[in-house]
Amino acid sequence: MRSFEFCLPTKGIAVPSGPDWLHEVKYDGYRLLLERDGDRVRLITRGGYNWTSRYPWIVEAARKVRQKQFVLDGEAVVLGVAGVSDFNALHSRKP
Repeated sequence: MRSFEFCLPTKGIAVPSGPDWLHEVKYDGYRLLLERDGDRVRLITRGGYNWTSRYPWIVEAARKVRQKQFVLDGEAVVLGVAGVSDFNALHSRKP
């Protein structure tokens, strides 16, 4: 699989607009790169650590995707009932 770099945020003065921009909500979580290549799924931190074994439910969800090869750069979060991120639940590895 091809190697990818994390998309790092940059400080701005105004929110950009237009068809070339995507925006994401900033939750309180961990930035991870999810790589899937066939049955192999890896979760890699910005520091290069392999956290695949820390979050097996993310790995399981990635394996349910029909596409067999992909990379996602995103933030792993646990959302509470009210839709608010719960960093303590994520840190303690509770699904």
